[in-house]
Amino acid sequence: MNAETPVLEVQDVYKSFGPSHAVQGVSFTVRAGETLALIGPNGAGKSTMFGLAAGEHRADKGTISYQGHNATRWPASRRCRNGLSRTFQVASFFGTRTVRENLLLAVESARGHPFAFWDTFSSGHQKATRVDEMLVRLSLHDYSALRADRLAQGDRKRLEFAMALVQQPKLLLLDEPTAGMSLEDIQQTIDMLRSVKEANPQLAIVLTAHDMEVIFSVSDRVLLMGQGKLLLEGTPAEVEAAPLTKELYLGVSAS
Repeated sequence: MNAETPVLEVQDVYKSFGPSHAVQGVSFTVRAGETLALIGPNGAGKSTMFGLAAGEHRADKGTISYQGHNATRWPASRRCRNGLSRTFQVASFFGTRTVRENLLLAVESARGHPFAFWDTFSSGHQKATRVDEMLVRLSLHDYSALRADRLAQGDRKRLEFAMALVQQPKLLLLDEPTAGMSLEDIQQTIDMLRSVKEANPQLAIVLTAHDMEVIFSVSDRVLLMGQGKLLLEGTPAEVEAAPLTKELYLGVSAS
């Protein structure tokens, strides 16, 4: 992939679930080092678009390219092995494993090993070092030996974020990274995202969030979706000021 090739390119993508047209003709690109935010009201198609990008859904029509390769039919596992990581609105991890074990498992998953491989693999020095560095970087080192299901909500989201980052992704998909967080945890997440961007200048990020402070604090570009369609694109300031955003996303009359 050369410097001009987008990390992710979505071209005229459609996805329906029965009679419901979840995504209708959406196109956009994400380049290395860019943070793109998808916003819109409930039912706008954001989560479906995330699933299409991650390989959890298959497009009915259109093309999804990843690092210059046609990845439209790639399953999620292949995209993961090639440097795509994602988080979910509800934090996903192995509750009965420790925080550190979850990170080691995330490393193995990115290498293409199935989760069942956990009981047989041995953590090499390089992997262990990467995991330990991530524990410190995301302020999880004090919880290293704690079972993941005993973490507070904010720490659970931070663990899932750490599991995505420890895979050393080229593209990171963040679905509602601050869902269910306190105001203090939200600000810590904003600071963490800024720190990650500074430490990984080539990392491409796509995120969705209902918290507008998160969107406008860390995004370089914002896409507004509604009824499965892309309605508006611009800088955070441009999209925030648009009457359509106030009407559709914020519930404020444009008149």
